[in-house]
Amino acid sequence: MEVNNSKKLAAEKSVHKEQEPGVISNDVLTKAIVEQGHKGEAGRLARMDEVQLESITVIRLEFQNILKIDHLWVLKNLEILSLAFNKIDKVENLHRLTKLKELNLSFNFIEKIENLDQLVLMRTLSLFGNRIEKLENLDRLENLVIFSAGKNNINTLEGLERLRFLKNLRSLNLAENPIATDKNKPLRQYLACLLPHLKYYQYVLIKPEERESGKELFTRELQDILENEKFEIIERKRIAKEKADEVYLSKSFVEHLNGHQLFESLFTGDPDGEALLAIGEDALELKTEYMTEAYTFTQQIYKIGLGQYERRQQEIQLYNRCIEMERKKAQKLGQDIINRFLEVYNRLCPKVKQIVTDLSRDTLKRIESVLSSPSSAHTIQPFLDELALAKDEFNSIFEDSWHTLMSIEMQLFERTEEGNSNFENTIKEMTNEFIELVQAQFVLLREAEINFSDALIGIVQQFVTFKAASGYAGDIPEALQESLDDKDVISNLAAGMRDHHMQLIDAREDKLINRSRNWVRELCDGLQKSEIKRNRAKVLEITYFLDHHRQLFYALIEDVIPVKDDKKRMISKVHFSDE
Repeated sequence: MEVNNSKKLAAEKSVHKEQEPGVISNDVLTKAIVEQGHKGEAGRLARMDEVQLESITVIRLEFQNILKIDHLWVLKNLEILSLAFNKIDKVENLHRLTKLKELNLSFNFIEKIENLDQLVLMRTLSLFGNRIEKLENLDRLENLVIFSAGKNNINTLEGLERLRFLKNLRSLNLAENPIATDKNKPLRQYLACLLPHLKYYQYVLIKPEERESGKELFTRELQDILENEKFEIIERKRIAKEKADEVYLSKSFVEHLNGHQLFESLFTGDPDGEALLAIGEDALELKTEYMTEAYTFTQQIYKIGLGQYERRQQEIQLYNRCIEMERKKAQKLGQDIINRFLEVYNRLCPKVKQIVTDLSRDTLKRIESVLSSPSSAHTIQPFLDELALAKDEFNSIFEDSWHTLMSIEMQLFERTEEGNSNFENTIKEMTNEFIELVQAQFVLLREAEINFSDALIGIVQQFVTFKAASGYAGDIPEALQESLDDKDVISNLAAGMRDHHMQLIDAREDKLINRSRNWVRELCDGLQKSEIKRNRAKVLEITYFLDHHRQLFYALIEDVIPVKDDKKRMISKVHFSDE
């Protein structure tokens, strides 16, 4: 017994021997990808190609003695990441993995939950077996479904209430933490009443009676939590609405144009304008008039953007309905062809089986004489003729089905390509119309800027002249003192202000135009690529389906006759040639 134990310990040491500190690098990632990839011949072929890191969606770097999370940003499309069984002490450098859905950091040395806010698509998170003392920084992971933080050092209920904001959380595990050992505050009942959306705790279904007993035990705590989160819920709804509005306006290309945002940005970081406005009330009144006028134009751009967005959406919906209708027609025609093919196939297969069975049963003893004496072939000829007729009928339906299905698919592809072309022309015309309409408003906005700067020059010059003539030159702002000796100072300041404002107006106009045109290009390119991909997949599907049934059919003829292979081939060669 002792000998066996010593052998076991020696084996464990050899398997889990101490490694050098691990560093995540391209070589480490590539090695892991190759090892976790396809096996056998598929793996050999895969290893012949260079590993494209940006295409990887799953990787496991376990038992690598890794000390720090780093260099994972090269895996831009990563969805599943496991760094379990390492020596990581800090959660970091994951913010670029915005497509991550599953993260496993179990059995590390992590002491704090942090730097996960950007991983908003995360559905599964495991921090089991670390050194975490408090649950925190999780309430932004609103898509989280499964969360495990068992076997840590969590010693306070504080922070658990933040899980209430994770409306999709269904499974939670906090076993083997200090808070799970307090008999006066049973954690399971507390979580059952605290998290009404939670279904499983420690992978066991939460029962209604557990929720009720939790409410009785923790009535005061629950009331305090509800009271404290009341205002935060309102604030979160407000922020969520703002984000939704921003996304909506962004799709309309008019974000930050629904108020005074553009106007206010003109005077941010504008020392020249600030110097001119320093004269006081008259200049500020002029600025207010300019703001009102600018708001009229930006509001018009905003309304045009929303209106054009709705028009584009209607056009996209119309396009989708038309394409879907064409695809359903093609699917119906294709299904009819497939049904006809299967009807013939299902009729012929039993017939062929019976013929071959009869041929085997009644003529097996005569095969030797048939092969040695062709004159005796007439004894099995009726069976062979029936098989030949069945084969001809199958080949006929096969060829007819293949050509018809391919024709249907080609027609669908051509109609879709034509539809895509018409849609592209329409959406481009709508976008150009949108651009022309908003450009007209930007022209008016520039004119308003010119009028403002010209009027401001006049007001500032009058102010300086009046102050100098009345003996109050000291009241002139310091930035304008030089204008007493150089009349061009005010004009130069106004020119600097105008250039700064024009650059911002031009930049906003360019952004709107470029984004709208890029959207059209990406949309149309995406539709074209999607159709090509669908067409190729459909062609492969048709080919595979028919070839598969052809192989099954020919297998009936080739494999059922219970004679030696050489004789079978001779019969097949004489009577079942594909010529």
